[in-house]
Amino acid sequence: MIKDKNYYELLLPQFDCRFSMSVRNKYFEMIKSGEKDIELRAFDEKRKKMKTGDKFLLYDAENPDNYIICKILNMHIAPDFQTLFTKIDITRSGFKSIPELEETVFKFISKEEFAKNSVVGIEIERVK
Repeated sequence: MIKDKNYYELLLPQFDCRFSMSVRNKYFEMIKSGEKDIELRAFDEKRKKMKTGDKFLLYDAENPDNYIICKILNMHIAPDFQTLFTKIDITRSGFKSIPELEETVFKFISKEEFAKNSVVGIEIERVK
């Protein structure tokens, strides 16, 4: 198992990627299979550097040796989840409802973090 996250920084040029991101196993497998094609994040400093057309390395947070390469097709930016889901279908993000989404997301990122940033739905496609 890869223990050093800097390992991914070494892989990025090999795949012509600018960034790496991790997701929980359940969501990694959904993206890998094509069931999920929108990744939700706070629109923080890292996400503000991302743009349509960028490729990035996406890895499984629980099994870091498992990774895929994705391409950003679109960045759907909104002030909050309610507004975001007037622009995109929530099921494309792997959730069925906003309460289900918030229950999951707020385990990992505080409500305050989302309050100080906008939210982004990163529309992606797997390329490798």
